[in-house]
Amino acid sequence: MRFIRLILIVLIIVFFAIVYTQNLEVFTHSFELQLDLNQYLIGPYITKNIVLILSAFVLGVIVALIFGALQSISASSSSRQKSRRIKELEAQLADQGSQAPTESSPSNTSSSSNEGGANPFSPPS
Repeated sequence: MRFIRLILIVLIIVFFAIVYTQNLEVFTHSFELQLDLNQYLIGPYITKNIVLILSAFVLGVIVALIFGALQSISASSSSRQKSRRIKELEAQLADQGSQAPTESSPSNTSSSSNEGGANPFSPPS
């Protein structure tokens, strides 16, 4: 939904840019574009600089959308991995909580008091 809204905003900006620049003398200069590769010649194409400006803007928006989509995908996969890890840890904690009362015995507490509190997870005496 966010990407659709962004595309609509871009189209509105492009529309207003075309309307704004259509009649200005500065934006109506023509350029000849060509690419000479010694074996193959691309062009020459006659274009106005408004086409160059708007095409650069649209290309930048497309690149930003691609990077945003990739970042969104990686963030969602990372979020899924972290939530899966949280569920695993909660299950381990629940298992340890249910096993803790059955394992505590007087011999267990006496051995921990003999250690002198070396184990930081032992109950206080």
